[in-house]
Amino acid sequence: MRNLLNLRPSLLLTAIMLLLPCMLCGQNQDEIDRAADLLEQRPELYLSIPSHQLPDATVPGISYDYREEDRTFLYVSRQGWEYLVRNGIDFTVETAPSMVDFDLNMLSWEEIRTRDLFDTWDFYPTYEAYESMMAQFETDFPHLCQIHVAGTLPSGRRLLFARLTSPATTQVPRVMYTSTMHGDETAGYILTLRLIHHLLHNYGTDESLTDLLNSMEIWICPNENPDGTYTNNNATVHGATRRNANGIDLNRNYPNPVTVPELPHQPETLAMMHLADSLDFVLSANMHGGIELVNFPFDTWKSHVKKHADHNWWENAMHQYVDTVRVYAPPNYMTGMGTGVTHGGDWYVVYGSRQDYMNYYRSCREFTLELSNQKLLDPALLPAHWQYNHRSMLTYLQQSRYGLRLEVTDDFSGLPVAATIHLQNHDHSGSEVHTRPTSGVAFRPVEAGMYDIEITAQGYHTALMKNVAVQDFQQTLVEIPLWPEDMLLGDMNGDGVLNVADVILLVNLIMDPSGENQFTAPADVNGDGSIDVADITALVNAFMESSVGRTVR
Repeated sequence: MRNLLNLRPSLLLTAIMLLLPCMLCGQNQDEIDRAADLLEQRPELYLSIPSHQLPDATVPGISYDYREEDRTFLYVSRQGWEYLVRNGIDFTVETAPSMVDFDLNMLSWEEIRTRDLFDTWDFYPTYEAYESMMAQFETDFPHLCQIHVAGTLPSGRRLLFARLTSPATTQVPRVMYTSTMHGDETAGYILTLRLIHHLLHNYGTDESLTDLLNSMEIWICPNENPDGTYTNNNATVHGATRRNANGIDLNRNYPNPVTVPELPHQPETLAMMHLADSLDFVLSANMHGGIELVNFPFDTWKSHVKKHADHNWWENAMHQYVDTVRVYAPPNYMTGMGTGVTHGGDWYVVYGSRQDYMNYYRSCREFTLELSNQKLLDPALLPAHWQYNHRSMLTYLQQSRYGLRLEVTDDFSGLPVAATIHLQNHDHSGSEVHTRPTSGVAFRPVEAGMYDIEITAQGYHTALMKNVAVQDFQQTLVEIPLWPEDMLLGDMNGDGVLNVADVILLVNLIMDPSGENQFTAPADVNGDGSIDVADITALVNAFMESSVGRTVR
């Protein structure tokens, strides 16, 4: 009990109340004392418990790490610790994965500037060096790189994004890489910094990298949880925590379709949600550590309960990632869950993950990339992990240029339209995409096949494009004119009435011997996605309803 007497009064009272029932159930009092003492110093504990006592995934404050024989290892916040004690679950305080005994090679900005970053990335930056590196990217490449502050935390640390693209256009796909939302999972932190450097320094000389920046916007946030990474101080990542400064697991903190996440929403989460809500990302990936695999949606459900609408596309894209890794990595790398590829919930069910938020609520294709078995990776191993992964990271981004490119306009004015694109008998659970209001453009990665595309927009007649063909590793352009609701379908000359003149124009359109007729919104009178004789019949019937025609404007 000696350690308990040193606690501040509020925690002492909590500990005493929790100890009363646990004394009756035989829990290890020394471990409880030790845990209480550690929670005075850190926002989380690293514990192991008997696997048969593993709590349900919905219990807040407890995050599963891995299982070893009959014990399961967990990250636990104060709330989670109180649950374990209150329910008589025996636990052992373990050494946190970030309490490493090797040299982390922490470098200041002054030291980093003296190094050859084309070759040597075997270090971790101090926090100040990280900010300076990001600022220098923009200084050196102002035409290609802009640094955006997604949010500033109460600690003063910032969530920084590098936006990489050639001179801006609104009609290219936006893609995103982020890392280290768990602050002690650091491989992706350095790999994404190196990716920024790699793209910028090779623009104009490497044809494939130049093409990437010419054809998309790439948003990269190397560290999504700097308070966790620099838990002790800005000079070291030693002792980094999974959770943020408030002891919240950010990957359990996002809105979820099944249950309430760990609340309240944290500053890091709110910043990321705001960014994702304001920018229509086509693809993204979130980098972690602790195992070596790729994890695709959904986390919330096992695959026999619910699969993503694009489950087959995900399988192909993820195996492409891993297959490329295998060419450059040792045979035992990226073999988690056997193949290195898993549907999230089949690994273990998680509620409140960012992956599911992006897929279910933001119509973005995001997966979780687990880069290393070791969470806080030895910096000497960082160059090898770059060699294993960077080609796959670049190849995945190219998926944003395949599938469907949809351009939706007002057929009368030619202006862009904000519309929802739904693949009939395919889309569900947030997989539909939306056009940008400023350009009317949307990008839809999808498996090869034939699709019926339904297009809806406020103030417009619904349009249907039937039998649109998509091929793997190619882009199909679909131009979709929408007809305003206050104008009649079948009004081919736009004079506001349905009459014989419209019938003649429609017949001429269908009979055009050149075969080059494009879809024209008012010509699809019956709304079946095709322009054919059935539309003539529908137009004649509409015309005959009124012998004087029908004025609509």
